[in-house]
Order: sequence, then structure tokens, then C-alpha cells
Amino acid sequence: MTALADRLAHRTLELVDIGSESLHEAEIREHVRALVPPPFAPVFEGDDVFFWARERRGEQPLLVLAGHYDTVPPQDNVPGRIADGAVHGCGASDMKGGVAVALELVRELATLPPGPVDVGLLLFGREELPPEHDPLPALFDRCPLVAETSLAILLEPTDLAIHAGCVGTLTARVTFHGVSGHSARPWLAQNALHAAIEGLARVATFERREAVIDGLAFHEVVSVTRLHGGVADNVVPDRAVATLNLRYPPDRDPAGAEELLRSLLPTDAMIEIAGNSPPGAVTVEAPLARALQSVGSLQVEAKQAWTNVADFTARGIPAINFGPGATRYAHRRDELVEIASLERAYLALRRVALGETGVV
Repeated sequence: MTALADRLAHRTLELVDIGSESLHEAEIREHVRALVPPPFAPVFEGDDVFFWARERRGEQPLLVLAGHYDTVPPQDNVPGRIADGAVHGCGASDMKGGVAVALELVRELATLPPGPVDVGLLLFGREELPPEHDPLPALFDRCPLVAETSLAILLEPTDLAIHAGCVGTLTARVTFHGVSGHSARPWLAQNALHAAIEGLARVATFERREAVIDGLAFHEVVSVTRLHGGVADNVVPDRAVATLNLRYPPDRDPAGAEELLRSLLPTDAMIEIAGNSPPGAVTVEAPLARALQSVGSLQVEAKQAWTNVADFTARGIPAINFGPGATRYAHRRDELVEIASLERAYLALRRVALGETGVV
């Protein structure tokens, strides 16, 4: 193992071993803040969102490395461990490995003279929660510097590919009503669960739609993710509530997504929109994105999930997903990130940050 690989592995393990379930991030928040050295100075400090940068130098492109430090709840996988060429533990893939790469790169850049690219670091929490907890809107509203970003790289797990754009996510609750009664005489009642089964039939048979954007295939899909109803084993229920999740490509806007969802349900259905986060635009033609693709010989794929890339592209700021984690390990009990992937991600980002690309 190289010295760099060892440094990245131990920084990742250090972060994994700090409990950081969403809304319980105080310890990890203060820990990562203490790791950012001068001349990187805090440009914005908000509620679970922190942005550091060197002093801007005119028209130099600004590359922002961004990552979230919170995780889903642990599954008996904290503390972590280093074994078999990987760092194992909660958040290793999503995305403490990516945060470790960003932190260590910034710490190295702090020891070097400024290159042809200005670099900023954005770290935040509450990412693993519903959209109303997103801390990034405050950054965009109150920090003018972020609007100068030439490219934001979200170090989400991408299997060392560039994941362009992202799908939007709409969550809705649909309530079905009936009349309760004794299950021995169901003809005297109206079963709300039966109404839900009938009312959700078009959702259950919805065929995914493929949308090809700039040569990348995104898929529109809808799922019933929860179905609640019933008060006792011998009572016909008078109320059932289904939760639906629609993932929609960048060729559809939030209003269109709501219209689509309503078209799949009975016209008299009671629908409550619980959240609707727009998709992220495909911005792989940004010069710094092309530079990263070139130096890493990276594949470009569509992001079939929602990420904070959408926060940036909704404001006209180019952004992509690129990180060392493996998507197949995110949120799993056996979550891990390969140390070789940490090193490869670091070296690719380092070359872009230092302008060693011939593209910037």
C-alpha cells in the first residue's frame, strides 16, 4: 500500500468511527471543521453547511469539492475496520470515503502554491433526510461566492464513474376511505384496503419510461413504498394510506411529475404531496468536467437517484457526481469502500485541481 493509500484509508476509518447518523452530527461536524487548514478560510458557516475557499483570483475557474458527513443509522457496523483492501463500516461508501478524499486533497493543496484552478470545499449534513431538511438552500441564498462555481463535484458513490445529472424524486401519500365493520359480515362495510388495491392498480403496472438526454439513459419509475391500514384482525378497515415515490428524469419538471402521478390514481383520490425535489441537469460539457473525464479515463453515466447536484444545476451551476464509493454497498450492513478506489479518485481530482489536464 502506498503512503497516500494508507493516509486515505486511515482518514476514512477515522470518519467512519465517529457516529454521524442524520440529526446526530455534532461530533463529526466539529471534527471535519478542525481538519480544514489555512489558507482555506470559512466563506460561509450555516446550519449544518460549511464552505471554505482560498482567496479568489480574478477569472480563475472555481472547483468546489462537496460532500455530506451524515449517514443512515448504523447496522452494527461501527466501529469500522480496514481489511482485505477496503475500509469497512457505516458510511464508508456513502460517503465518508469521498469526504476523506476531499479533506486530504484540500490539506495537500494548502501546502502548495495556488495553481490555475481555485478550489473550494463544501461539507454539509442532513443529506440522508427528506428534502425539507436540505441545508444547501441557505448557502445559495446567503453566499455570493458559490455562484462563481465553475464545477461542483459531489463525491457520492459512483464506482469511479462520472454520474451526470440526477432524477427528481416526488413522494406522495394517498388516502383511501371506506366504512368499518365486522370482518364476518364484510358486505355491511366498505374495505379501504380493497379500495387501495384497486386504486393503486395503474401504479403497480406502470412501465418504466426511458429518457435519453445527451446520450445518457434515465428511467422514470414509480413505486408503492408503504401501505398502512387496519385496526384489528376482525375489523374491516375504513382507512388505508399508501406512500408513493416517483423518480423522474431531467426532461420532466416538478409540476409535470405531479400531473403524471395524479393521472395514475383515481380522480377522487386524496393526495398529499410530501416532497418534490427537481432533477439535476446534465452538465458534463463543463470544461472542468471534461478535464476530470480525460485525466481519469472515466465512464459517464446517468445518475438514477437524486443527489445535491440538483441544488446546483437548478441555479445554473454545473455539477456532477464522482466518488470512490461503490453504489452497491451504500446503506448496507456490509458497507465498504476499496482503498484503491480512494487513491484513484484522489489522483484524478488532484490533477484537475492542479491543472494537469491540458483542458482547463
